Amino acid sequence: MKMEKMTKYWALLGCLVMVVSFSSCKDDETSLTAPVDLSYEPTMGGAIIKFTAPKSNDLLYIKAAYTNSLGKDVYRTTSIYDNKIEIDGLADETKTYPIRVSAVDKWGGETNATVINVQPGRSFINVIKDNLAIHPICGGLAVTWVNPVGTDMQLDDITANSVAKVVYVVVDYTDADGVTRTRYLSSKQKNAKTNIRNMFAGNYKVTYRVEDASGNRTEQSSPTSIDVPAEQESLKFIEREDPANGSYKEFVWTLVPRLTTLQPAWEYTNESIFDGIIDSNTSNTQNYCGTDCDNSSVTYGASIPWDTDQVDIVIDMHQVVSISRLKAWQRAYTYDSQPYSGASGQTSGISDDYFYYQPQNLKRFKLFGSMTLDEEGWFLIKDCDISSNSTAGTLPIYWTNPSYFGHENVYMPTNESYQYALDGHEWELDAMTDSVRYIRVRMVENWDLSKRNLAGMSELNLYGSILMSHEELAAKEAQAASAPRKRK
Repeated sequence: MKMEKMTKYWALLGCLVMVVSFSSCKDDETSLTAPVDLSYEPTMGGAIIKFTAPKSNDLLYIKAAYTNSLGKDVYRTTSIYDNKIEIDGLADETKTYPIRVSAVDKWGGETNATVINVQPGRSFINVIKDNLAIHPICGGLAVTWVNPVGTDMQLDDITANSVAKVVYVVVDYTDADGVTRTRYLSSKQKNAKTNIRNMFAGNYKVTYRVEDASGNRTEQSSPTSIDVPAEQESLKFIEREDPANGSYKEFVWTLVPRLTTLQPAWEYTNESIFDGIIDSNTSNTQNYCGTDCDNSSVTYGASIPWDTDQVDIVIDMHQVVSISRLKAWQRAYTYDSQPYSGASGQTSGISDDYFYYQPQNLKRFKLFGSMTLDEEGWFLIKDCDISSNSTAGTLPIYWTNPSYFGHENVYMPTNESYQYALDGHEWELDAMTDSVRYIRVRMVENWDLSKRNLAGMSELNLYGSILMSHEELAAKEAQAASAPRKRK
């Protein structure tokens, strides 16, 4: 009996050894053969390697191993259902890189590698380095480039699975005192543009390099000398002191009455968009423009004639400017009721509830500019839609609720959207405008699909270069008026 147990023990031990030996063998060996018929097509900074895979039910994937431009050993794989592998990270198109292609089975066994020497196409980061441009703007630099492997999709539509490749641009700028600052820019856009702001006026030595997601980088560019002009805000009024009546505002901006067609209603005033007061929750103020088709003094009819010359505010800035960006604020507060909180009939007539994004509030306007009041002199500066403003952060959520104070479609604000409304909605222009003296603000849309009334813009600021101040323009006009006229 004892001998029988010993026999079973040794038999079991022998089986276990065979299993271990078999498993060990499968880790190091495979019955697969290596991929054959290797060829490649160069891509920007890489290649697409084509092959014929071994025919076997044991095949798990094909593997391409290589050393990239950074000296790191990496590999790429593809499934049994494909006949090609894309490799990248080969930043030097003058070099040839050996790529080791092998087959791996379901147990981890790997064939000997077949080597194919690959010379990549010109890397996209080198292409970008060649076309990247840096131009001065007021108070900063505009950086533009074309990414040949970028996307034309809008920012909100780009997904993590997008085939577009991200680009990192590192800009160094050194001022006259020798102080160097670095800005890191990135984008997946095909036609990328970003601005570096908050720079003092002066001359800067500017260099840059381009990097990809793998860490490959171009050489630093040669220094370029760039003069950055100061950013100036268009002067809307001057604070004056009157010993008898205290301080007051002497307005530089004034309305052009014959072209200003937005018809004010209730407490709305057209001049309020340049009075320097965004809004107040301490009194029933007149710090925003607006109109109302339900008001008997307004004759638009059943609907505001949006995006026409019938809802314009035209302003003479009494100065000549070149505009680089603008900011606008919605009406900030409501009175007598609090629609979002559900309260109404405030005894004080004042509400702490924000009015931002409410149905009547401004959502979109167009800004035009001109040097004359002739109709053919006007040009569009910017179509300003708050809902698509890329710098506006998280916008309100679109919500359908037929019982919401008679409005079928409204936007429910978030804390983030409130903050951006408080800070003011900002639009960067692609380039500095031509000279502008007159501006036209045209109302295009509110946040309510009924479009019957507008409690709109509270303030408008313009930034850029002052080409001729109001004093210089006034002196020039006075000189022209006093010059003797030639007899015919």
